[in-house]
Amino acid sequence: METLQVVWTFFKIGIIAFGGGWSTVGIIKNAVVPHWVDEESFRSLIAIAQSTPGPIALNAATMVGWYHGGLLTALLATLSVVTFPICMIALTVFMANRVQVNQKNLNTALRTGSLAMMLMTLWVLRPASADPLLLFFAIATFYIGAFTKMNSLWAILGAGFINALFGPVIRSLWKG
Repeated sequence: METLQVVWTFFKIGIIAFGGGWSTVGIIKNAVVPHWVDEESFRSLIAIAQSTPGPIALNAATMVGWYHGGLLTALLATLSVVTFPICMIALTVFMANRVQVNQKNLNTALRTGSLAMMLMTLWVLRPASADPLLLFFAIATFYIGAFTKMNSLWAILGAGFINALFGPVIRSLWKG
C-alpha cells in the first residue's frame, strides 16, 4: 500500500513540477515531509539529490522509494515522476504540426509558473529564524547581479567572502 502512495505522490509531482531543479523542491517538500521524511532528512535528501547526476525530482523519488519499499518502490517512484512529462512530450511532438501556438504567450506562461515555483521553494526552505545579515547579503547580491554589469558569480563569491570574514564581528556588534 505504501508503494502505491509513494508512486502516486511522485506521479502528481511529475505533473506539476515543470522547470526542474530548485523550482520543484518546495513541491517535493510539501509532498514528502509530513509522510515519509522529517525536516532534517529532507535537507539531507535534497543535498544528496542535488549532488548526484539527474534532476532533483527524479533523484528524490528514487531515494524516497528506496527508503520506504526497496528496489521495486524506488523503480516505480522513479518511473512515476517521469511518466506524465514523457507523455506530454510525445503528445506535443504529435500535435506540433497540427496546432498553431503563440510562442510568446507560451513562454510568458511558463516563466510565470516557474517563477512562482521558485518563490515557493525559497519560502519552504527559509530558515526558521532568518538571519538579518544573510538576508542583507542575499538582497545585495541579487541587486548587484540583476542591475549591474558585474558577473553574478563574483557578487555571490564576494558576499560569501565578506560574510565569512566579517559576519561574526557584525553579528556580535549587532547583538551586544
